[in-house]
Amino acid sequence: MNDSEQMDLPVPSKRERFVGPLFGFAAMLVVNAVYLAYKGLFIAPDSSFYMLGTDQLVAAGFDFQAFLNGSPKFTQYIGFVTWCAALKSVAGENWPAAVVGGNAIANAVTVAVLTHALRRSSICWQARLCAIFWCMIAFDLLVWSKGLLSDPTFLVLATSAVTVSAGCIKPRTGRLSRRIGLLGVAAVVSIAAICWRPTGIALVVPLSVCGLLGLLPKRFQVKRAFTLLVTLVVVEAGFLVFAHFMSAPESWPLPFGGGHISYTAHYYDDGQVVWKRYATYHAEPETLMDYHLITLDRLRYWFACYESEFSFAHKLYNCVFYIPLFLGSAVTLVLWTLRKFRNREQCDRLVTTLLSMVLAYSAMHAMLQVDYGWRYRVPIIPCMMMLSAIALDAAVRHKSRDAIQDSL
Repeated sequence: MNDSEQMDLPVPSKRERFVGPLFGFAAMLVVNAVYLAYKGLFIAPDSSFYMLGTDQLVAAGFDFQAFLNGSPKFTQYIGFVTWCAALKSVAGENWPAAVVGGNAIANAVTVAVLTHALRRSSICWQARLCAIFWCMIAFDLLVWSKGLLSDPTFLVLATSAVTVSAGCIKPRTGRLSRRIGLLGVAAVVSIAAICWRPTGIALVVPLSVCGLLGLLPKRFQVKRAFTLLVTLVVVEAGFLVFAHFMSAPESWPLPFGGGHISYTAHYYDDGQVVWKRYATYHAEPETLMDYHLITLDRLRYWFACYESEFSFAHKLYNCVFYIPLFLGSAVTLVLWTLRKFRNREQCDRLVTTLLSMVLAYSAMHAMLQVDYGWRYRVPIIPCMMMLSAIALDAAVRHKSRDAIQDSL
């Protein structure tokens, strides 16, 4: 690292360890509280499902075996149902309001976790402040907090799992016991997220990537461009294999999962791209490539900023909000591929983990479902915010180096 690179590195104080995350937490909590005061409680279609599970679990006296034996459909959501049941035991009939209040706190904690992860990676204060501001105007974070829904609490679990996973990659200096401990914490949080929402299974990817990289020797150097190319080839191959099972669900070879395959194939047969957004649908697929193109189109719409049915204001807001995130994430991907973070190990580890999460979650939903309101995209928003903040940090550092060189 040269002198100019060292001079523009931020040196956070001990006090800043808490000030930044606390500011992010407080700012997001205030914005979310104002939004909830204006909008009030919302009972979404999914809410009745959670309310039924909550009532049954409380009635069963938290006897999970009896509860799940009688209502196995709640198994995949047992974490959130338990959370709601615990709040009902404390708040009584006001428990839906307690869940919504918990949603606001969860969103605020997500911002604190995001800010802390950026600070640990020595991201400049300007980029961290920009990330906090972007969270505060993130309508997709706020809109689901008013409902009796699992999204905000799942979001804080997913974001925590990803950021903790980054610490499991072996640094140049660091005790093995600490890395094992972080890996254990990340695994526990990931399991909790999977119990909250079954789509949490995507967290296995960043956790596995970090665990694998932590086992590699220090001298081992991964060719980033080659790794990216291989990853894209593997994802494309996975899409093709999945297309085969969508075209012929009866060929699924495993004794489990067949029901989910048949269920998903039904929607592929309808040409579904975005759920109930009929303008996005394809004609009924006939060939393997037709099924494959549905998946690729789902991936494209997964990152869409607008849809024909959106109002002009909705389209404008989405473009203003998402395009900087997409561009910032793309810039960070290029910098990571070129190994521009090789002298900043913590930042490099964080970028690797964030990219694996965005890829895993996006690919999974491209195969399974892009929902009507793009609600399932929410868990990767904090990841893209961190990636964009890292891109902004790189720009600030580059400008600082130019200013130093001009002064010499």
